[in-house]
Amino acid sequence: MSELTPGKVLADVYKVIQDHPEAGRLAIELRFYPVIKSEWVLLNDIEDKARDIDKVLAKQNLIKGKEAYVSMAIHGFEAVKKKLEKLRESVEEGKVRKLGLENVQGEAKGKVHPTVSNYTLTLVVDVDIEAVHKLKVVEDVDKVFEKAKEGWLALKPVFEELGVLPRYVFFTGGGLQLWFVAPKLEDIAVIDRASGIVPNVLNALLPEGFVVDNIFDRARIVRAPLTVNHKYKAPNGARVGVKGRLIEFNDVRVSLSEVLDKLEVYAKERGIQLGGQEKVRGGRGFVNVRYVVKKEELETLALNLADELIPWFKKVKERGGSWHHLVNAIGAYVVRNTNLSLEDLIGKDNPDGTHVVGLWEIVFQRLVEKSAEDPGDWVNRRNTIKDVYEKHIAGKPLGTRAYLKKYLPVSDEEVVEILMAVRRALLPFLKEVKKVDSSGFGVAPYKKTAPRSWDEVDEDRKRATGRWYVWKLAFNTAEYLFTDELPKAGTFYIDVWMKEGKREWMKRFFNEALFRSFIEDGLGYKYGAPVEREELFERLVEVFNITDEEVRGIYIDAALSLLSPVGMRTPPCIEEFIMEFAANGSLSEDKVRHLARWIKLYAKPLKHSTTTTKLVGAGYKVDMRMAVWAKLVEFFAEDDEVARELVRVFKEEYGAAEPPFTCIGTKTCQFYLNEKMCPFIIPKEKEILAVSLIDVQRHESDGLVVIVGGDKEVRTFVKKGNVEWVKKTERREKYPVAEWFIDVFATEYLSVSPDDLDVDLEEVTDILKSRARVVKSRLNELEDMYEKFVEWLKRENAVRGVLPYEKADFNHLFIKGNMIGIPPALAEEFYRFELNIKGSEFREMLEKKLGFHYTKKAVKLSVGEKKDVRRCYLVSLEWFRKVVGEPNVKDVVMAGDIALSGLVYYESGEEVVE
Repeated sequence: MSELTPGKVLADVYKVIQDHPEAGRLAIELRFYPVIKSEWVLLNDIEDKARDIDKVLAKQNLIKGKEAYVSMAIHGFEAVKKKLEKLRESVEEGKVRKLGLENVQGEAKGKVHPTVSNYTLTLVVDVDIEAVHKLKVVEDVDKVFEKAKEGWLALKPVFEELGVLPRYVFFTGGGLQLWFVAPKLEDIAVIDRASGIVPNVLNALLPEGFVVDNIFDRARIVRAPLTVNHKYKAPNGARVGVKGRLIEFNDVRVSLSEVLDKLEVYAKERGIQLGGQEKVRGGRGFVNVRYVVKKEELETLALNLADELIPWFKKVKERGGSWHHLVNAIGAYVVRNTNLSLEDLIGKDNPDGTHVVGLWEIVFQRLVEKSAEDPGDWVNRRNTIKDVYEKHIAGKPLGTRAYLKKYLPVSDEEVVEILMAVRRALLPFLKEVKKVDSSGFGVAPYKKTAPRSWDEVDEDRKRATGRWYVWKLAFNTAEYLFTDELPKAGTFYIDVWMKEGKREWMKRFFNEALFRSFIEDGLGYKYGAPVEREELFERLVEVFNITDEEVRGIYIDAALSLLSPVGMRTPPCIEEFIMEFAANGSLSEDKVRHLARWIKLYAKPLKHSTTTTKLVGAGYKVDMRMAVWAKLVEFFAEDDEVARELVRVFKEEYGAAEPPFTCIGTKTCQFYLNEKMCPFIIPKEKEILAVSLIDVQRHESDGLVVIVGGDKEVRTFVKKGNVEWVKKTERREKYPVAEWFIDVFATEYLSVSPDDLDVDLEEVTDILKSRARVVKSRLNELEDMYEKFVEWLKRENAVRGVLPYEKADFNHLFIKGNMIGIPPALAEEFYRFELNIKGSEFREMLEKKLGFHYTKKAVKLSVGEKKDVRRCYLVSLEWFRKVVGEPNVKDVVMAGDIALSGLVYYESGEEVVE
């Protein structure tokens, strides 16, 4: 094994399928950091490619100093079959085989690649030496190597006992890798399943100072064996390249499923709790454990569950439903949301003849006592729970709500009640959720001097910077971000005191060199290049070792920041709802509706991105306040089924919500007991203005409408014309809108002089801007005329109809060719009596709103049996059909169907249409 190379390792792993008929269309990915580039190795004749693989790795890893990784997944290239065949045909006999297929597949994206197949041959377990992994400092490579061997020696006896040894054990520079290699292709779901088993078991076996990487998914890439790890530094800060080494080789291949099966049995026998799968939503996975139950608390939970469920077991049976389906659905919810292992759920028999009682055994016994279960059905219930658990571990969780609706005789409301009963039983075991305060990230600017290289930044500030970027990306809506346009943390600024004579001031400078180093050396991206937001997010989490709980806390803080109003405190109920949502994964309908009204009227909207702007251009209605809720659901909803219902209820209430907000004028709170903390009930002096604002409407570009008041007195103030929040002059900044508002608010609402109000105009501007909602203009008189004109045409078309030109008279709309005509008498009836305007103003509206769809011409109309000429208003048939509807053409005029006003006589010189 002394001559073992990375290429030989990979050739050895995949040689068992190199003669497979599909091997020529399968490949593994070699990925290189920091500037991401992928090479793809076709698996046919893999043994012949070992030298070529080594050449690629030597060039990228040794010469260029890039980190080298390899995929556990096998990639299929069906979509580019023809290109690959053409590529193969172009390779002449005797030449080096082409490995780089990036021109066919494109660069790696940091997530599940669209070519990932359904199979794998490897399960690679990464074990980190915590001190080295965290500090990234290697003082003595040989000592670290010996430490890694200690980790393997602690694990080896267990794997020998189980009969499932890894084929390779490698030293990676900061830890070790166990390579389990299968004798034949296995379903890639085995990698997903590993996340619920491997970390828990191995962490329980490893000595202190070791930790198993818990990331297992089909997109997982691992450090290429025997390559140089460039992540580490010597104590003096110099870069250290640590080459991978072989710790042990075992000439065995084992079924990956068998490895997991045996580890799972081992865990059960020794009481090691196994975790559930992670769910992935919006590019980020949160561990699904919402309730943490200790072994000594199982009986308490079981009795709580049974007492809550007894009425439902009886109702289901009375209606002819199946207890099996009820247990299936409830079991799925418990498995998905708790830390309970299979042993915890159904118990186990020990070798010494004793029995450990499981949760559902106690539930079952209690139900039997209350005549809500069949005493002879325990084996069936046990198997039901076991089946639910195994499906969940395999990544095939059951949708509780949908299952209950489909298989049980219960209404939608009763489904909610059943789940609420389960939640009530679990409530005492709810895992605490904490927000991470963004003010404590520690990214303040440097003073006087600052490093120019990311390597020179201390580890605490590095991690704080990473957490800050996770916070900034939490509610970002762009699909792609350019690295040079990322927001700049305080870390990348320097505050310097400047002095000129007696004058001193602080000046802030941007440290571009450090920011560029952060992008290129810290994150491994090309400066100025686009990167997918989700990939950037995952990179930040990985590079700065940010835990799921920290991410959840950061999301909560970011959400509360958006939901906090300007100028007053956030009501306690709003904060409570968000914390409850984050903890439970769901929220009751009344709370969702309350949040919908709050978000529409008080929340800060998300900022538009290139992605949302393109959606608007594509004709989609994009509401950036509603997007706040969409993001919250993406982060916290317990499953897709819950997410859909939360979105449905929210959209329904959001669409109907109009000011004033529910709590304006209230004296008690229906949700929160400590009502004195609510700004609507007891506002602080500085909150009076913000609390008094009922609504701020920006009527497109036509002006501003501000509504103030309480539960009884309401006043509306209108400012027409251009809305200019801030006006900069050479000497100072002015706030025209705030000045206008304070003037009318003081004089017309409070009946005092504006000078009596102690306000900051900049703060008033911020309050008004934060509350301003863009609405369809009601201040534009032409727009108002146009809407009434369209409504009048619809009414005329429906009631009196449109006459063919041959029968056109003074009192009806008529159709001639591709035009709809409006006789002058009929038009005058409308604009004089409904719009109360002159004919010239009516024509101006038509010219401006209809453009080329409108013209005015002289037309011969019927007067009795004669024809007379009148100047008619003509609109295009195309516009009429699009805006008004299909012309309601009538041949018969009903008696008494005439206009209300007289005639407008013909003026000479007009073109006459016949």
